[in-house]
Amino acid sequence: MATIRTHILATMLAAVSTSVFASVPATVYKSPTCGCCEAYIRYLKQNGFDVTAINRDDMQPIKQQMNVTPGLGSCHTAKIGRYTIEGHVPVAAIKKLIASKADVVGLAAPGMPLNSPGMGEEKPGTLAIYTMTKDHRTGVLFGRF
Repeated sequence: MATIRTHILATMLAAVSTSVFASVPATVYKSPTCGCCEAYIRYLKQNGFDVTAINRDDMQPIKQQMNVTPGLGSCHTAKIGRYTIEGHVPVAAIKKLIASKADVVGLAAPGMPLNSPGMGEEKPGTLAIYTMTKDHRTGVLFGRF
């Protein structure tokens, strides 16, 4: 009986957590011709984000405006909540950041790393994700996802 109650409670908490999290809008700025950007947008949508995609021919002004740390750039830039998400950052890292309420600009998966969402088969634990800070410190590892 206790096992059934535990399972029901866990299911209810997961549903509430997912529904609250699913209400988070995401705006993704990307090149109109980038296939991996489209794949990342599909990935975000599959994981409950309400995504708006905005095509841009010149991404550099967006990256500057959103305070992306030089050297941590990728092909697309997103705004999720108050955070900037640069590149192919896994949802697990985004959720961890939002839950932590960390005082950072956001997260980055620099370049176009293989095994990241939108860049082929994901291999959990292989992707280094970095924080971006207001003072542009680089190399601050947020974790491996």
